[in-house]
Amino acid sequence: MCAPPFAIVCHRHFRRKESERQASFFLRVTFSTVFQAMAGSDIKHSMDYSRRRSAAVTVVAVLAILGSLFLLLCCAVVFFGMLVKLPSTTPEVPPFMRIALLATEGLMMCLSLFGMATGIGLFYLRHWARISILIWGGVSVFVGLMGISIVFLMSFSPTPPAPDWPPEGMQAVRWILLIVYGVPLLIGIWWLVLFNRQTVKTQFGGPTVAVAVDLPQKPACPLAISVLAWFYITSMLNLLFLPFLPFRVPIFVFGRVLPGSAGLTVLILSCLAFFLAGIGLLKLKPWSYSLTLGLQLFWLASTVVTVLSPNYNSAMDSFMKEMQATLHLPETQFSPANFSHHYGWTVVLAFLFAGAILGLLVYYRPRFLEAASRAASLS
Repeated sequence: MCAPPFAIVCHRHFRRKESERQASFFLRVTFSTVFQAMAGSDIKHSMDYSRRRSAAVTVVAVLAILGSLFLLLCCAVVFFGMLVKLPSTTPEVPPFMRIALLATEGLMMCLSLFGMATGIGLFYLRHWARISILIWGGVSVFVGLMGISIVFLMSFSPTPPAPDWPPEGMQAVRWILLIVYGVPLLIGIWWLVLFNRQTVKTQFGGPTVAVAVDLPQKPACPLAISVLAWFYITSMLNLLFLPFLPFRVPIFVFGRVLPGSAGLTVLILSCLAFFLAGIGLLKLKPWSYSLTLGLQLFWLASTVVTVLSPNYNSAMDSFMKEMQATLHLPETQFSPANFSHHYGWTVVLAFLFAGAILGLLVYYRPRFLEAASRAASLS
């Protein structure tokens, strides 16, 4: 039976419309896919361009790797050289000095490895590498300022083993020390300025992603307070060296020298309190900030009273003589007779360091408390 002519025409018409719709849909899908691929490549290229490593960051990364490698080699030579048994004619190093030097060189080798890792992280624009280089910069500035201050304040008088050393030689030593401490100071300032620039920060920010407005962000502890917290935490390691000390370190509390067990107890409790304060600062606990301020003010007041007490110089002279006799150190300008007039300058530097920490705590207090409040509201 033949289909009616009108039905055949309608059937052909609808088949043609369906094929046109399929072709149009295919073209739309194909064009959309190509456009998304092109747009995605452009966005990726734009993101890669914004995260392109600048020449200054590359230079810092190379210097960090080469400097850390040089430090690692030097410390390794000293470390393994001290393990070699010396001839009997060579003066023997006291056991405590040997252990202290080995521990120091081992620590420096670990730090040099971390410095190399930081340099590699800078090449790959890792965020933690930027934080690490800022910490290294702050440490370099602190060491440089302290070293230059000591060099300027100390008088380089000829030592007894070399009484005929000309004054020009002592001035040359002073200039060499100024260069040794001045170079890290300048490098540290350079790093602090460079890696705090907004253009450099964006290189380490990672790819920009859309974040929901209502998504709560985890608050972070201010960087300076985090560094201070880790300083408090690592100060706990000082207790590990106490069993190896062949002499007794005087513990002053408001002008009084505490006897053996009492002084050791106060020292352990103080280190433990600073350790807990550091943990609390990292966890954004408000009580840790009050504890930190209280500890700093307590020891600052104790130091002021101790320095003003009449028996401070005599107690320090006794300690220096005991240390020199125990370690069999030679008579130099750093012996008690020649070093006693530097006690005041060392105390001044200690006051400046404590004052800088207090100023840091006061300056960052509102920011820390705000972060702690937001952390408490999210928990």
